[in-house]
Amino acid sequence: MADKVTAPTKIVTDPVLLSALAKQGVDKDYVELYQDYASKSLGSEHSPYAKFYRDLIGGKRFAVVSGLPMVDAYGQKHELGWTDNAGVIENGNNIFHCVVNKSDVRLITLSDQPTGTKKNAELLYHPQLFLDGIEIKPVADASRRLDVDPINLTYQFNVLEWDYGVCLRRLRVIEGKILGSWVFPAKPTGEIRISYNQTGDYRLRLGQFAIDSDTEVIKPGDFDQLAQFSSYPVIISDTATFYPDASPESTTVDGQAGDNTDQATWAAMVATAGAFANDSATTMSVHIASYSPSPHWQRIIRSIILLSISLPANAVKIAATFSVSGQSKNDNAGWAIDMNAYSSNPTSNIALAAGDFAAAKMGTTPYSDTPITYAGFSIAGFNDLVFNATGLGVIPLSGILKLSLQNANYDVAERVSGSSSPTWIINKAQEMIFYTADQGGSDKPKLVVTYFLPGSRGSMASKLKAAGVI
Repeated sequence: MADKVTAPTKIVTDPVLLSALAKQGVDKDYVELYQDYASKSLGSEHSPYAKFYRDLIGGKRFAVVSGLPMVDAYGQKHELGWTDNAGVIENGNNIFHCVVNKSDVRLITLSDQPTGTKKNAELLYHPQLFLDGIEIKPVADASRRLDVDPINLTYQFNVLEWDYGVCLRRLRVIEGKILGSWVFPAKPTGEIRISYNQTGDYRLRLGQFAIDSDTEVIKPGDFDQLAQFSSYPVIISDTATFYPDASPESTTVDGQAGDNTDQATWAAMVATAGAFANDSATTMSVHIASYSPSPHWQRIIRSIILLSISLPANAVKIAATFSVSGQSKNDNAGWAIDMNAYSSNPTSNIALAAGDFAAAKMGTTPYSDTPITYAGFSIAGFNDLVFNATGLGVIPLSGILKLSLQNANYDVAERVSGSSSPTWIINKAQEMIFYTADQGGSDKPKLVVTYFLPGSRGSMASKLKAAGVI
């Protein structure tokens, strides 16, 4: 008989894995962590994106996969925080190095990237903010380091902040990412222009208001639309994302794509090509909204999640659960939307584009037999989709799993069979909002894959062999 796991570093604490163990009737006290995040170069059951566990009694193994690389190219864990060295601010160990001097930022890559950017490549930038053409400067040249991350309270000292009066500028460092944001607590009195003044070997990824690779322009009407969608504060984002290796086949992205162009019918709304995408926010959603006049429709949002999978070549997959942590939900329409997991096919593995919303890019075969309902969607924890045989079958042993979360009972149903429109009500919306990997910490989307290795000891081995699975 195996002994209970008592070593603090090996005990299962991950809430998603604990839920999966309970559903499978596996005693958590006999499941141990045996491989932490590590460089993929070390072989199977090693990954910057996954931890690996084993059931000491039944022989099952579990990979808990999320969307951020938790170690660098050399297998060293990240140090998430800023250090002040005589007025020059630097980040700790990560896949990149960042130096901040007043409002000047210097980024250095520490490994070759799938974008083609090479190790030791540099980017320098100096952001400027303009209101109706007049530059607005920060109250103080130097940033202040926040004790606690306003986005994720489990992080400390990882956010720098400048006060521009009309807004706050923040630099947030998490695993593999530098996340810049302009936080507007209220609508500005005029047009906002942001110039980054970038020089060097690569560029920041700007958001939907970019007019070129170095400039964003946000008009008053844009703030009205953003506030209608998510209320204030309105956040304008810029990011730089780094990866532990140069292969696009082992890197990931998540976020959402949608369309907000006025359509006269639900069928036309479902079939639109896509108008926007965001892969640098901390939340994504499943969302539908109506418009006026009758019976026009305004918005659909579909979420996209890519996960890097690295399992042994002889692994026999026996179960999988995909989980997202709920942030909020909003309803003034009463449509009772639900959501399920499907395939996705974005153009890039490392960035999302508006066109990734298109129906041709989104699957309609459900990966779970039980969708998550609006009423059942939790904003106090994780929401689980237990994969059916189809979902389990598409999980690669090595490579990228490309998922989408979509509204099942109206959006997908319309594309499958037609005549599945929600009842039109003027200017209404319903949405379920959940965290992306950029939230960081324990709220990242996760996939738990349960598998077995032929030849292992335990009752599960006997059962699978007797059933003819192996």
